[in-house]
Amino acid sequence: MISIEDYLEDIVGKAMRGKGLSLDKLSDLSNVSKDSITELLEGECNESAISSIAPHLDLHTASLIRAGKKSWRPEAVILEGVSIYNTPWNDMNVNSFLVWDPSSVSAAVFDTGTNCEELINEVQNRNLIIESIFLTHTHGDHIADLPKLVANFPDAKLYTSSKEPVEGANLINCGHQFEIGILKGTAFLTHGHSVGGLTYFIKGLDRPIAIVGDALFAGSMGGGMVSYEDALRTNRQHIFSLPDDTVVCPGHGPMTSIKEEKQMNPFYPEYKN
Repeated sequence: MISIEDYLEDIVGKAMRGKGLSLDKLSDLSNVSKDSITELLEGECNESAISSIAPHLDLHTASLIRAGKKSWRPEAVILEGVSIYNTPWNDMNVNSFLVWDPSSVSAAVFDTGTNCEELINEVQNRNLIIESIFLTHTHGDHIADLPKLVANFPDAKLYTSSKEPVEGANLINCGHQFEIGILKGTAFLTHGHSVGGLTYFIKGLDRPIAIVGDALFAGSMGGGMVSYEDALRTNRQHIFSLPDDTVVCPGHGPMTSIKEEKQMNPFYPEYKN
């Protein structure tokens, strides 16, 4: 079972950094002591403190409390045509994905993780043909095993955002359309965590899928390292606008769905009932 990537301490820390709120400033705004906020940043689930700081961070209070209690995880996803690979990177794990057309041998890889050996073995066991390799973004953990992947599938075309070029890759932009057998895909620019982060929305399986990189996690989101506001905005524009039954395939943590993220993700309070 793949662990949840972010809990209370991660979410509060990301929101504070993204909104430029220091410990002193958040304490002043919320009337919560700096010691209590520090405890939240260490994972202490103080519901009263959470309720006081959440509005100042534009976070949904009940969802943030759930993250503090570690009481939610998304429903398990089993979908023919998609496999997830979860490999270690320093003190965390990173995902890559294999997507294929069940009616043919056409397949594509999305990111590499830190070790693509298991993915390569599955391709061979299923007698698939890797026609394309797509990168969600070029942070080191997501492309760590790119040389091995390219060497094993030399006929596959490599694609990455025009804003994050990689040697030998075809550069694509928001709106780029592609096919994996009979599956139809579109790339959307969901930047903010990285300069040119891409989400790949694919239709044709029993449920649509969105391979989002670090734009969105189960119950959280990427750190908005380039622009927190852009990360929130492009997620709303290109990810939360997708059908509710869309399977979200994130760069870290378990797969989830648009419906569950609308209900459970504290960064997006406007979708809550």
